[in-house]
Amino acid sequence: MAVDQALLDLVARPVLRIYQWDAPTLSLGYFQAVRDCEQHAESRGCPVLRRSTGGGAILHDSELTYSLAFPASLNKAKSSEWYNLVHETVADLLATHRLVAKLHPARPADATTTATHDRQVDCHRTGGSPRREPFLCFQRRAEGDLILWPTREHGPSADQINGHKVLGSAQRKRDGAILQHGSILFCQSRFAPQLLGINDFLVPERRCDRMEFGREFVDRLLYRFGWTGESAELTAQERALAVEFERERFSHPKWTSMR
Repeated sequence: MAVDQALLDLVARPVLRIYQWDAPTLSLGYFQAVRDCEQHAESRGCPVLRRSTGGGAILHDSELTYSLAFPASLNKAKSSEWYNLVHETVADLLATHRLVAKLHPARPADATTTATHDRQVDCHRTGGSPRREPFLCFQRRAEGDLILWPTREHGPSADQINGHKVLGSAQRKRDGAILQHGSILFCQSRFAPQLLGINDFLVPERRCDRMEFGREFVDRLLYRFGWTGESAELTAQERALAVEFERERFSHPKWTSMR
């Protein structure tokens, strides 16, 4: 999270990261109350941090996290189109594994919402009354979320109606720059057993290797954007700023318990 924030603050060119977490970790959305962690017994005991983007809590375990930082001058499209480009890229990649994934449609026109694609607000409103969203991000549904649909070979179930969310993203904007990051869910975790991921719908010999999937995702995303890319380490300035953000924000108890 600290590195993502540093890239947002210093971005001069598009930077795409793919990473995993060294321990199962719960990241709260910016507006979530830390006491809401009590709603989810299975993740108690996991390290907890607070993201700078809104939305529901994510249990980072059997997943890949991506982040994309870029100057706002490149953002010729609406925010939703950036979500769709990234999520459609993952849907196309899942199709090569014979999995059907589609973007979640917009909410009905009569359900007004205070939430935007910046994912900075957790409360949807219908008729002026707040409706509490589920604690976990992957139990929520927002326009553009990537939903995997079980096929008949897995047998009929109630999930045939709702599908399974396997990718959600959020954005943060500041001073002429945009950060978009998200989580691709691969497997059920014992710390979030309510959620199924991509590999839970594949037989063992066809399951995805996360890092190989990530590399192909990067290649396809660069092609879709029409960009060329090269691997690079963080600059000394980016690393120093990330260390500062880690110390003063993301690992600081005051930041985590601010709500």
